[in-house]
Amino acid sequence: MSWTTRYMLALLPATVTLSGWQLAIWAYDYFGCHGNLKSLAPCYAGSINLLPWLGLGLFWCQLLCFITVPISAWFLIQVGAKHIGSHDRAKT
Repeated sequence: MSWTTRYMLALLPATVTLSGWQLAIWAYDYFGCHGNLKSLAPCYAGSINLLPWLGLGLFWCQLLCFITVPISAWFLIQVGAKHIGSHDRAKT
């Protein structure tokens, strides 16, 4: 597996939760949804009710960011250490 792929996989947990959060904010504004986090009014994109996805993105993704960002940072440190270690071993 290439080092670029390893770095991208290390960033995946944080990327997914941050993207989900930002996508929910965009959808809330774009589709003209109303209400606050505790009492969102049903919001539709065509025939699809966005309410469960908005709840997931606006609530859970924000909470999970506090977990996934440090996890991704730890993964990046681990991948970086292995990457640097492999360069040191290749030189000797």
